[in-house]
Parts: sequence; structure tokens; C-alpha cells
Amino acid sequence: MKTSKFVIALLALASFTTVGYAQTKVSESQLKENTTPITGALASVNLIEPITYQYNQQAIKNTKLPTGTQYGFNAASVQSALPGLVKTESILYPAGKNQYRSADISKVDVQSLIPVLLGAIKEQQQQIDALKAEVQSLKQNRTTSAAVR
Repeated sequence: MKTSKFVIALLALASFTTVGYAQTKVSESQLKENTTPITGALASVNLIEPITYQYNQQAIKNTKLPTGTQYGFNAASVQSALPGLVKTESILYPAGKNQYRSADISKVDVQSLIPVLLGAIKEQQQQIDALKAEVQSLKQNRTTSAAVR
């Protein structure tokens, strides 16, 4: 029976990683502490201005910033609502012989924005459910009132 060198290498690697070493898995609850639910997410999201924009081609000449229409957020609105999600990055780019310019680019951490957006959706759903219950109650009251007449 022929065994490939690759399979032998995998078996050797597997035995190396388990023999002589104790492996312990760490759970998510052990890695994260001071966890709290996000509240007031809908109010924060309402302060954020989603926009389309284009970088000024004259201003970004010789930079590696993208061209064409971009989708994003007004960083100032995100900064006022969720300050921890905005980072400013300075970039240097050539502006002539032995000259450089500096530009500060504000970037929104959109990955960290996702839990806030989910929190806002959940808050909206609670409002929708409350309104549905109120409409149902009003319909029942109207039906009961009409039946009494």
C-alpha cells in the first residue's frame, strides 16, 4: 500500500501538535469582559448621514485614493453620534519636485458600525410590534363598540 509523502507529513504534523502539548480552548465569554448591550442605537443611527461622494481629483492627484463614486458616511455626523468609530489617517503624497503634501482622511470603522445598526433594527422592531399591538387593540375596541350599538 502506497502512502503519499503529503499524508505522512500531515500525520506527523498532527501527532507533533498533540503529543507533549496540552491544548485548552478558550471560550468567547472568557475572552470578552464587561459586555453590555448596545442601547440608544436608533437615536445614534438617526444622527449619521449616509452619502455618496467623489474625491476631488485635483486634491488627490498622486494619491492612491479611489476614483469614481464612493459610498460612505459623513464622518462628522458619525463622530458626533459614535466617536469611537472614526479614525483619522494622514497620508503623504508627492506634490512636485522634492515636495510633499499631507492630507487627513477620516475613516469610519464600518465593521464596528454593524452591531449598532443591528441594535437600531431591533429597536425599530420593538416599536413596530408595539404599534401592531396598539392597532389590534383599536380594531378590537371598534368591533366591540359596533357590536354594542
